Amino acid sequence: MKYLILCLFLCCSLFSFGQKTISATLQQQDSLSVDQFVAMDNFGASYVIQDNILIKKKDNKKWQYNNFQMGTITSVDILNPLKITLFYGDFNTVIILDNTLNEIKRIDFNIIGSFKNLAAATTATDRNLWVFDTNTQQLEVFNYVQEKTPIQNLPIPEKFITQKSNYNYCRVLTETTLYTYNIYGSLLTQQELTGVTDFSMTNTEVIFVKDQRLYYTFEEDVYLINLPSDRIAIKQFSLHDDILYIYDGIVLYQFQLKKPTKE
Repeated sequence: MKYLILCLFLCCSLFSFGQKTISATLQQQDSLSVDQFVAMDNFGASYVIQDNILIKKKDNKKWQYNNFQMGTITSVDILNPLKITLFYGDFNTVIILDNTLNEIKRIDFNIIGSFKNLAAATTATDRNLWVFDTNTQQLEVFNYVQEKTPIQNLPIPEKFITQKSNYNYCRVLTETTLYTYNIYGSLLTQQELTGVTDFSMTNTEVIFVKDQRLYYTFEEDVYLINLPSDRIAIKQFSLHDDILYIYDGIVLYQFQLKKPTKE
């Protein structure tokens, strides 16, 4: 029911953003000098990228994965920390890593039966990926064991920006629209919007960044996240267990969001 309400909201205009606010209380801030903060996983491990090396840290332990021959890391999806999805766009290749960053599976989309030129690849259900094929401008669910595409959606006509997913849903952001699909291939919503450059999501929540300001969706409403300082540059951000992580290139901030309650 909550997801249905969110879907109804997503059909509304982005112009209503910022009419309401929610507070974000600073819980912790730590100096961090990396190229990219990826996210925190369900087990309290942090993931970053430095010098094109994926680094995982937990307590006093550290793991690394690098594959320089594959070019630059395009994206890392840690939805399932036991099967991390690592995408190298330059070589059109996805690598699945285990929880110690050892390679489990490599999928070279240049040599599979039906060639796909990927813009993105993220985690879906077990043995499946959400992939966006620029040849067809379609979002697909791809089974990387069988190397088959059981689910394929209609083409998306706008320029692709990014996609985020979990086991149940995938959202595709273009220059003009945010599309939401379920794992069965159904298009649930398409929201017209402009100026949004990135987002983070759970099943029922979406956080957008627009003009260096963050917005949080809650049921029918969108709330501007009221940060303690307007001097925090938003380089990367993610939402995990009600904790909002923001990395500005120098400091990693952790904020506790005070979610609104339905009156």
